[in-house]
Amino acid sequence: MTQQTAVVKTGAAPFLDAMLGTDTSLSVLNPETGEWDSKTWRDVHARSVEIATALLDDRDRAAGAAVGLIGDPTLDLIAAIPAAWLAGVPVSMLPGPIRGADRRRWAQTTVDRFASIGVGTVLGGGDQLDLLGETTTSLRLASAAEYGVGVDTSAFVAAVTGPGDPAVLQGTAGSTGDPKTAVLSMAAVWTNTAELIDRLDMRRDRDAAFSWLPLYHDMGLTFLLAGLAAGGRMYVVPNTAFAAAPFKWLDWLTETGATITGAPNFAYDILGKYGRLLQSADLSRLRVAISGGEPIDPDAFDRFLAETARFGFDPAAAAPAYGMAESTCAITMPEAGEGAVYDEVRVTGPEGESRLKRYATLGRPLGGMEIRIVASSVEVPDISGREVGQVQVRGTSMMTGYLGHEPLADDAWFDTGDLGYLVDGRLVICGRAKEIVIVAGRNLFPVELERAAATVSGVRRGGVVAMARGDDSPRPGLVLVAEFRGDDLDAARSAVISAVASECGVVPSEVILVAPDSVPRTTSGKLRRLETRQMVERGELS
Repeated sequence: MTQQTAVVKTGAAPFLDAMLGTDTSLSVLNPETGEWDSKTWRDVHARSVEIATALLDDRDRAAGAAVGLIGDPTLDLIAAIPAAWLAGVPVSMLPGPIRGADRRRWAQTTVDRFASIGVGTVLGGGDQLDLLGETTTSLRLASAAEYGVGVDTSAFVAAVTGPGDPAVLQGTAGSTGDPKTAVLSMAAVWTNTAELIDRLDMRRDRDAAFSWLPLYHDMGLTFLLAGLAAGGRMYVVPNTAFAAAPFKWLDWLTETGATITGAPNFAYDILGKYGRLLQSADLSRLRVAISGGEPIDPDAFDRFLAETARFGFDPAAAAPAYGMAESTCAITMPEAGEGAVYDEVRVTGPEGESRLKRYATLGRPLGGMEIRIVASSVEVPDISGREVGQVQVRGTSMMTGYLGHEPLADDAWFDTGDLGYLVDGRLVICGRAKEIVIVAGRNLFPVELERAAATVSGVRRGGVVAMARGDDSPRPGLVLVAEFRGDDLDAARSAVISAVASECGVVPSEVILVAPDSVPRTTSGKLRRLETRQMVERGELS
C-alpha cells in the first residue's frame, strides 16, 4: 500500500496530504553547530511513516497507547507528531527542566505525568532522555533520531481513525491552580489550524514561518502545525537557543526572510526595552507578528514598534491575539495587516476616582468559534461605556474535555476565567476573575499593580506578583512579591510603594523583594500566582 493510500484512512489526512503536496522544506536550527538541518515536507512525511511503522510494531510491548515527546525540537522529533497520528494514537510533549531545578526530581515528575496520561513510548534525545531512563523502566524510551530508521515501510497501513479521536494531550498552564490535560480531537486541531491559516492568509508560494516557541506549549505546537498545513517554508529554533540569546530572534528573522512569526508579549517587551542597542536587522518582509499567551502592555508594545521601525518592521504586521490550550490554541485573531489597535477607556474606582487606560483589542473570533460576556462572579472596576464580565467561549476548536473528567458538551460554554468585553465584535481582555486583588473593598487587576511595581529600577518586569491578604491576616492588605537585583532593598521597597500608590491609588502593606528567578512560573513562563501566594503564606518568600 502506498503512503498516499494509507493517509486516506486516518483522521490526520489533511495534515499528511499537505506534507505530500509541497516541495518546500522544514528547517530546524542545530544549536551545537549553528547550522540549519533541513528536509522537504515530503521527506519529513516519509520519516513519519518510518516512526509510525515502528510504533505499530511496538504497541503490544508498550505500557500505554499515547506517544510522549521530550527535548529540543529536531526534524525527527517533529516527524514523530504526524507519526503518532498515523499509528492511531495521540501525542503529548512535556517540557524539560528549567534553570535551577532539581533534575532528578524533574525526571520523576515527568515520568509520573507521562504515565498518568497513558503514554507508553517516549521519543527524545540528549540528557533529558537519559535522565528519564535512570528513573523508569515502565516507559519505553527511544532516541527520536534512531527510532524506526531503515524499517521496511512497504506494507505500512495507517491506523483507522476518525475526526473525533484524540490527537493531542495538551497540558494547561495552571497559572492559578493545578495543571490539567486537555484532550484535543483531530477535528479540533485541524479546524483551529485551518482557521488560523485562513485568518492570516498564509500561502505556500509566499510565506515563510519562523518560530522559537516551545512545542510543548499550545501556541508553539499550533504555529508549527499551521506552517506544516500551509505548506510553505518553515523554520524552527529551540526555545533554549532563544532563551540564551533573545536578540538572535531578529538575526534569525533576517536570515530566513520570514514573513510570519509569533511570541508572547514579554519577547516584544525585551526588544522594545533594549532595541536601541541593536545595530542591524531586516524585518521588512514580516507581514504578521502574533503576540499572544499573556496580557499585552500597550506602552511596552508601542516601544517595540518604535524601536523596530528603523529595521523596516511594518506596524500593520502586529497581531495581538487571544487563545488557550482548551481551545487548541487561537480563539481570536486580527486580520492580517490590521495592526495593533487599542481601546482607550476611563476606569472608575469605587470611591469615584477615574483614570484613562488603554487595552489591546485582540481581534474577532476565528471561524467556528463564539464568544460571549456574562455577569462576573466577582465585582469588577467600572469601565465607562463597556460591559465588563467573564469571557466564555465555545466552538469547533474546543477540547473534548480534561483527561479523567466529564467530557465537554458540544454546545457548552466554557468559562475562560478571564474578564473582558467586546468592541465591535473584537475581544478585549482586562483581567482574570480568579486573580482580582481585593484590598479594603477595592477590586484591582493584579497585572496593573505588577506593571507599576516593575517601573522601579532593579525590579524585574514579568517577575512581580500582586496578591491580597485577608482581614483575618495579621497584616491585611496588598502584598507585592518582586524579583529585584540591587543592593539598597529599603530604597527599592519605598520606590515600589510610591510607584503603585501613584499609578493605582493603593498603598501596598508589604513589599517582598526576592532574588531573580525566585518567583515560580509555569513551563511557558507565566507567573504561578496561586503557588506564590502559598509560598508567602508559608513564609518561604521573605
